[in-house]
Amino acid sequence: MKITDVRAIRLRASIPAEGQVTSRSGVREARTTALVRVDTDAGIHGYGSCSGNGAIVHFILEQVVKPAVVGMDPTDIDALWQKLYFGPRARQLGLRGIGFVALSGLDVALWDIRGKVEGAPIYKLLSNKPRDRVEVYATALYPDENKKVVERARRLAELGYRGIKMKIGFDVAGDIERVRAVRAEVGANFPLMSDANMGYDLPTAQRAAIALADLGVGWLEEPIFFADAASHAKLKASTKIPIALGENLHTVYDFEQFIARPAVDILQPDVARAGGISEIVRIAALADSRGLPVSLHTWGDGVALAASLHLSAALKNAIVMELDMTHNPLRTEILRAPLEPKNGLMAPPDAPGLGIEVDPGALERFAFSGQEA
Repeated sequence: MKITDVRAIRLRASIPAEGQVTSRSGVREARTTALVRVDTDAGIHGYGSCSGNGAIVHFILEQVVKPAVVGMDPTDIDALWQKLYFGPRARQLGLRGIGFVALSGLDVALWDIRGKVEGAPIYKLLSNKPRDRVEVYATALYPDENKKVVERARRLAELGYRGIKMKIGFDVAGDIERVRAVRAEVGANFPLMSDANMGYDLPTAQRAAIALADLGVGWLEEPIFFADAASHAKLKASTKIPIALGENLHTVYDFEQFIARPAVDILQPDVARAGGISEIVRIAALADSRGLPVSLHTWGDGVALAASLHLSAALKNAIVMELDMTHNPLRTEILRAPLEPKNGLMAPPDAPGLGIEVDPGALERFAFSGQEA
């Protein structure tokens, strides 16, 4: 079997005013993504997902990756990695950042093909003893009036989610006030997590960490600039709350820097950024060797969600997985059978490969070719 084509498919979905949220990056008015489709001479194709600047990803996939992999065996994933990341092509692809995002999407598509060839879902290729259900927590609580935030938290808890993550990283006093209001609503034992999206410096993060620990918050996520391992190590050493991070790290080598210091308690790789399925398996193995859990960052489209479910079902040190519950048509509409939770649990698709069918009509509806990321 040979690869015959690699295509980038850029998508954009506008968000109505009532569905928009405000984070550290501002008001989110649209969701964007870039899918990867790999075709073969056997008529089998695979899909992957890239979380990054779509215009640049499109260029890299079609101008750098495609010429390098057409004619190769898509099931020999290690050989493709050797050529693209460890071989001469690495300088063209880029050893970090957006080049690695493109490689992430390609890797997922290759695993999709491999599963279809072997007639098995990916999670069963990765593990002899996988889980049949994955616990998920909801990311949905963004800064707003406390009354509205509390009401959303109540609804999510009633739906059975195994936890809720709150966006903080703004004004510490206001952040803690919102967390305290939600804690009072959901009770002392309900899992709450916090995500600062790099919004604090070290002294501010230390103050926030003390208050969050007192409120029984399960972790403080990405409190400081994502590449500052030294400050994360100082924070971890000075607080009782677990430190979680990883959505903006790209390789097992990036994660190793945080593990070695030590600067992290919970690793959060994103399958559409960190290197795809292959690299997350390596990241999880490294984490497991140090007794650390992995909680996948899952904030993208339906293809990325499917890949994350397979990984979360297969990795022995995987814990509760993120589920983005903001308005996201690229998660809910691009698959013929959307992946949805029930009582805080999700099943990995059981058909071969990713086990999903991408809806061609949705790809046409959300097709995008502009310069916006």
